[in-house]
Amino acid sequence: MKWWTSLVMLLWTLNASGQKMLNLVPNPSFEETFNLPIYPNPRNSFEYEPQSGYKPFQKNLKYWFAGSRTTPDLRIMTRENLQACNQVYRQYCDKAHTGTMAVGIITFLKNTETDTYREYIQVKLVRPLTPKVEAKIELWVVKERTAKLVSNNIGLHFSYKKVQEDTEENIDKVPQILFDSLINKDEQKWVKLEARFMPDKPYRYLLIGNFFRNEKTLTQPCKEYAGSPYTPPYASYLIDDIKVLQPLTEKEVATFDGKQIGQNELVRLKNIFFETDKSELKDSSMVELNKLFKLMQEKPDIKIAIHGHTDNVAPDAYNLRLSKARAQAVVDFLIDRGIAAERLRSQGFGEHQPLESNETKEGRAVNRRVEFKIL
Repeated sequence: MKWWTSLVMLLWTLNASGQKMLNLVPNPSFEETFNLPIYPNPRNSFEYEPQSGYKPFQKNLKYWFAGSRTTPDLRIMTRENLQACNQVYRQYCDKAHTGTMAVGIITFLKNTETDTYREYIQVKLVRPLTPKVEAKIELWVVKERTAKLVSNNIGLHFSYKKVQEDTEENIDKVPQILFDSLINKDEQKWVKLEARFMPDKPYRYLLIGNFFRNEKTLTQPCKEYAGSPYTPPYASYLIDDIKVLQPLTEKEVATFDGKQIGQNELVRLKNIFFETDKSELKDSSMVELNKLFKLMQEKPDIKIAIHGHTDNVAPDAYNLRLSKARAQAVVDFLIDRGIAAERLRSQGFGEHQPLESNETKEGRAVNRRVEFKIL
């Protein structure tokens, strides 16, 4: 992974006038999970992905939920999964845009039970949209490998309240943002969809999917297809790295190490050191840890999450355990200094969110890191 791919993991950016922008979408890359281990799907619907399915979406994915009775899938595409797939399908294999996870939704399907089957994903924003302040919208999409069709009409609907429709058909809502061109009609590749939106109300929920019936949806057979010839025609897309960006408000800004930071902004702790292959903090980490402790003292109302990361030298499962233990070691330090445990969370991501290439010693050193964000 090249260095610039890490930029999509940031939850803030700068607008044209230099203002910091806050991403209002929690867990925008679908990498944050809970209730582990991953909940087993009733059956494995994804070749080479034994953990993928709708049950992990329902039981393990943080913050996201469906908008109807239908079943979006959490796709868990590890390095080992991809290596196995590449031996057969090569460039047609599904993989996340960043990290190892994405979400899959069906945007067009006609079956024996319903003429218009649709899947939707939904999330509660970290705060309501600010009315009359322009929001920048970004998301990445790619056709799912086994889908025979491509479609248009991926839409975004913002609402006051959570949408929960008792249907398997299209949700009858008008999307404020609509991408009405066929996606991946010539080749299977990640495409960045972008839009600007001026909210008229303080919307709090975001719903994503195809809100149109079959007769108002364009489809065509895709040129690149790597599924079974017996699969009925449908359109399905993976979605990753979603952003709804608005300027930070004054109260959303804190200061760490002399720099302003905002809610949900990932901040790298640059001088945190551990014993090799262990989670014991070295004494040389104390200066950086005390800066974090000072922030928690100065802002007694904030909560933070500590994220641990590794390189890819060891097996995936080992790296995941080590990253979790190292993140927890930082949490334990803060608790020992008197910070309330309920203000702290920890999570390990193993090797799945590198900032630099793991092919070099220097890149691996960068990828072995600890970050935090204000929740």
